[in-house]
Amino acid sequence: MTATTTTRDGHPAGGGPAPRWSPARLGHHRYLWWGGALLLAALAAAIAIGLDTSPGPGLTDGGALAVMVAVCLVAPVLLWMTVHELVTAVRRRPRDDVRAYGTGQPARGAAPPDVPGERAWPRPAEEVLLHVEVDHVPDAARIVERAVRHGRHRFVETDREQLRLRSGRGTLTATGPDGLVRHRATRVPLPGHHRARWDLELDGRRLGCEVRGLQPVPRRTLLEPDGTAWLVRTGTPSLLDQLRGGRAARLRPHGRLPEDLAPDAVAFCLWLFCELAEHQDRARSYGLEYGASEPEPVADAWAGVAPRDRHEEARP
Repeated sequence: MTATTTTRDGHPAGGGPAPRWSPARLGHHRYLWWGGALLLAALAAAIAIGLDTSPGPGLTDGGALAVMVAVCLVAPVLLWMTVHELVTAVRRRPRDDVRAYGTGQPARGAAPPDVPGERAWPRPAEEVLLHVEVDHVPDAARIVERAVRHGRHRFVETDREQLRLRSGRGTLTATGPDGLVRHRATRVPLPGHHRARWDLELDGRRLGCEVRGLQPVPRRTLLEPDGTAWLVRTGTPSLLDQLRGGRAARLRPHGRLPEDLAPDAVAFCLWLFCELAEHQDRARSYGLEYGASEPEPVADAWAGVAPRDRHEEARP
């Protein structure tokens, strides 16, 4: 039996909910890179001063002087970015971050690789959006978009069956051929600025995660009612992949989920996080473009309804 680490005890093994000011909340943020670059600049300045052998006061050696000029120009930028990233790291961390997670089964999702010479338009009648590897079984499930008579529908496919994905304002469901809802995700508003909780029902198992509509979060913490914690990372693509665009720029969600979840439930969970990340980017860009003084339009965009199309159905 696979061991599970929970957060329901007073002092669980391996940690538990991290305090707001704990370094465990900040270690993955970019301020460390900017601070390291600032230290390297200071080290370069110290070496340049030490290598200057001129007897007169000041720096007269050409190489040392060039290093000092470069450091003086770059240091303010590095210092400003270090402080900015540190403040941002403190403000953006969600309160559901924990340091100990259940082991469970590994899950990983990835978009299909690009095909050289493949045409982007017209779109194919059937397109695989996400391949899902469950418990080291490749392509155990997949998210497929298929053209139908009145548009395009999305499905969760496995070797046994396929479930139809339906989305609305703050909901995502996976329905079987018999019309019964197998998996459901529902958005529940929380007090505060652009905060909500997503309640997931996966084959009768309940999980939940807290997200913020305007803040990019590089990982998700799923919590069960008894306090068991599960970690899913959204797998942000590299800068090179983002510049390449297309399938290379898609997210690659991966993490650990309960071992009793079927492959279709795992695929549903990973796809929800991909959809959340996409619409959080939309809500964040809307807030930067028009201001986030009105929480309702931004919350609607986060749930899948664009601010200018609030009465149209969209993805969750």
